[in-house]
Amino acid sequence: MLYRQVHRSFWRRHPALTGAGLVLMLWWLYDGAYEVVAVAAVIGLLIFVARRRRALAVRDAGLRARADLEHRLSLAGDPRGVFGRYPPVQAGWFPDPQNGSQLRYFDGALWTPYARSR
Repeated sequence: MLYRQVHRSFWRRHPALTGAGLVLMLWWLYDGAYEVVAVAAVIGLLIFVARRRRALAVRDAGLRARADLEHRLSLAGDPRGVFGRYPPVQAGWFPDPQNGSQLRYFDGALWTPYARSR
């Protein structure tokens, strides 16, 4: 999911065709062909809804597959099944969020009051 290529929308891939369609729609509105514009708008809306449903189905299938993998990993005792892709930060000395010239101890959940200079 993270490494899928970004899909550019139709009007960004074909700006001349989109502009021509817009000009045609405006001409039809000016000419009084409101029914034709309404039918074209409904068809466009149906296409949008179908594509959106398909995209959501693909996203949901990916989420279900990842959840199934993490569940199998957790049953096998693998820590990747518990934390997913992003394991928790381990305890240790890290740069202080308030004072960059110091190190502060992070206990894995909270910043402690213990600090030292670099």
